[in-house]
Amino acid sequence: MKEEEKIIARFGRKGPWSVPEGYFDSLSQEIAAKLPEMPEAEKPAKLTPWQRVKPYAYLAAMFAGIWCMMQMFHHISGVGTLSLDNPPEHIAALMADEDAEVSYSLPSAFSDAELIEEISSQYSDIDQFKEDFGVEIESKYND
Repeated sequence: MKEEEKIIARFGRKGPWSVPEGYFDSLSQEIAAKLPEMPEAEKPAKLTPWQRVKPYAYLAAMFAGIWCMMQMFHHISGVGTLSLDNPPEHIAALMADEDAEVSYSLPSAFSDAELIEEISSQYSDIDQFKEDFGVEIESKYND
C-alpha cells in the first residue's frame, strides 16, 4: 500500500475545515457594503489641436534630422554624387576617377539570377548596355 493511501485510510478525504452554510451567498454584498463610496471618474480633458498633432510633428522632425545627418555624412565622406537620372554614367565616371573611394555592396536579398534578370529587363538592346557600361562583349557571346 502506498503512503498516500495509508494516510487516506487513517484520516479520510474530508478536511477538518468547513464553511458555514450560506456563507458565500451573502459574502459579495457584505464586502460591497463595507467599501467606501468610489468617486466618479473624471472625464479626460479635451485635447487641443497641437496635442493631437504633436506626435506626428515629432516623428517628422526625427526623420528630417536623420535625413540631414545622412546628408552631412555623405558630404563629409567626399564620395562623388550619384544621379538617379542615369546612374551607369556616373558610376563609370566615379570608377574612372582613381582618387574616388567607391564601395560596392549588393543587397544580400537578391540572388545572382535575380540581379541578372533585373539588369537585363532594363535593356532591350545589347548596344544600349554596351554604351551605358562602356564594355566590349567578346564575339563568342554575341548570340
